[in-house]
Amino acid sequence: MQPEHQALVSPPALEPFLLHNRLMRTCEICSGTHIRQLHRQDFLVPGSGEASHYDVVVCENCGFTFADNIPAQLEQSAYYEDSERHLHAADLPAGLAEAHRTFFEFVLATHPHLQKEAAILDVGSSMGHFLNRFKIAGFTNIQGLEPSTAASELARDTYGISVTPLALENYLPGHQFDLITLCGVLEHLVALRETVNRIDSLCAEEGFLFIAVPDAGNFGNQSPREPFLEFALEHINFFTARSLDNLLLPHGFRAVAKTSLWNDFYANHYLLALYEKHPATQKTIVPDSAGRDSLTRYIALSHARLSSIAADIDALRVSAEPIVVWGAGSLASRLCATTSLPECNVISFIDSNLQLHGRTLHGKPIRAPDWLKDKSELTVFVASYVYGDQIKKTLLDMFNWHGRIITLNPDCISQAVR
Repeated sequence: MQPEHQALVSPPALEPFLLHNRLMRTCEICSGTHIRQLHRQDFLVPGSGEASHYDVVVCENCGFTFADNIPAQLEQSAYYEDSERHLHAADLPAGLAEAHRTFFEFVLATHPHLQKEAAILDVGSSMGHFLNRFKIAGFTNIQGLEPSTAASELARDTYGISVTPLALENYLPGHQFDLITLCGVLEHLVALRETVNRIDSLCAEEGFLFIAVPDAGNFGNQSPREPFLEFALEHINFFTARSLDNLLLPHGFRAVAKTSLWNDFYANHYLLALYEKHPATQKTIVPDSAGRDSLTRYIALSHARLSSIAADIDALRVSAEPIVVWGAGSLASRLCATTSLPECNVISFIDSNLQLHGRTLHGKPIRAPDWLKDKSELTVFVASYVYGDQIKKTLLDMFNWHGRIITLNPDCISQAVR
């Protein structure tokens, strides 16, 4: 799940070709090379001193929308291993837990004959939160797959669940599975066809495949809470219901049920789909225009949202007041590349992610929240929507904050507290 997304994944080996250390992709659904740019997304990776970007494009042949011209380093497995941004352990955010519950209930509702002894594989398990839903419900033959060793250990220690610390391409279980699940995984992967081929080999005949991905067909249907959130630096595929079918049908997977559900935690729609592996599946790709049209609207709405935020940040630049930015994730990386935030008097970035501590963002250190002790007179700019209220509460309750706290929300972009 995005955004800060819920599942750790290991991208397959870099597939198409590199040009000046950037990955140029052909369409992973139809192999088309005639693509058209819809948007160039700028961002800054923690530890890097220069802005980077990728291009959001549409395949003019089949309509699939995806990221092209990708910085090669973003597709290295080490990026996911090192950041470990999704290791929530026992303190899983309530909104994320609710999303997992919704996913699980969809699987049971659309596959009512799933036996408790069925062999189930969850790809991109992180630390096993979703798999634990199956364990609680009495399923006895469950297995997770996750390249992060730390996540594997947390799954064992927190839930008593087996999660193998391997990438999909290296996993050789010696048997097939009755149900394979991928929650918030396919939107991250470069070599989609290789991934689906591997899934096909692991899925039993007449087995089932459950997929949850951000629903690109709904991106442009409402003003985004966070501008360009869906173009987070690790999100490189933007699926509609049709393009997901187009990816899976040639591999023998036919749709049993699909739905698009609103997700409060990430303030977007998720596409949930259950597929059955069947040799007689129709394999014709049907052109899709929904992704292109939705992303075009989404880009315009995001530009409008970003302009409001940029104006507030520019006021901080003009005031030259010392500020601390709480949040060094994907939103902060985009704001550093697309607004005047780097020109503000930023003293430090703050983030709770241990893996970011000691790094820099645009030359400024990323520190732990404890660094804020005895600094309650400073202005804090909260670069997070998902955790904004929690951060504000921490500042007021734990640090007795007396300075300004500027938070972001969809109705009042900049909000000063105390």
